[in-house]
Amino acid sequence: MQSTSRALKDSKALAGHREWIASREALRLVTEAYALHDIVKYETKERQQRSAMALAADAILRRLAEGALLAKPIWFRFIQGSSEGATEHAFHLREQDRTIDPNFWRTLRRLQPVATIDWIAGDFIFDDSDAGVYAKGHASGVKFDLANLPALDRASPKPASKAGGAPRKWDWDGALIYLAALAHECPDGLLCKNGNDPNQSDIARFLRSWFVDTVDDAPEDSQLREYGRRFVAELTTMKLRAANNSSRSE
Repeated sequence: MQSTSRALKDSKALAGHREWIASREALRLVTEAYALHDIVKYETKERQQRSAMALAADAILRRLAEGALLAKPIWFRFIQGSSEGATEHAFHLREQDRTIDPNFWRTLRRLQPVATIDWIAGDFIFDDSDAGVYAKGHASGVKFDLANLPALDRASPKPASKAGGAPRKWDWDGALIYLAALAHECPDGLLCKNGNDPNQSDIARFLRSWFVDTVDDAPEDSQLREYGRRFVAELTTMKLRAANNSSRSE
């Protein structure tokens, strides 16, 4: 009994010292590892990057389904049941470390073609019914245990950065600082005329306007929309977090 109690305390202490990172950062790190060590020769860098990202996403989800990688959400719901027998089972976060049960990830992988997987916001959602049997899951704001991400060799030193490299073509820092100042200037700084939140195209237009006013040129529309998409994803995450905190306090 004493050894069991000591082991439980040790495992809790270990869980408390884990380094949790956002899903977008986890995917970026694993993607970089696959791109660096891939033995396949690709026609273009873009194709190599797409392949590395697909491999990284699959490796992370596989390790989650196996229970070898832990994930901790801001908000979580996972139920399975049968409409015919009116039976339902709700899965809860693990009591020990508040992490997601591997059954959630196994179900997500099975339903991957119809699931919503948003690595930027850390949202993983599925809702499926088949012949009276249903499975519904939603994990938002998910973070992963850095130490157990696949394909990472944390002991390898990072290559030294080259001094005197070519300057960045676009001043994204300046553009994003402008965006933050515009949002802070007044309550409706980034809102649409009808009072709705901006979408990715609205954010892209704000950024394009700043670049044109500053350097009389602007990045490609695809780049501007990507920043807009990331902005909207972060805004959605913040709203989910606020709603979750509000429901807990009530």
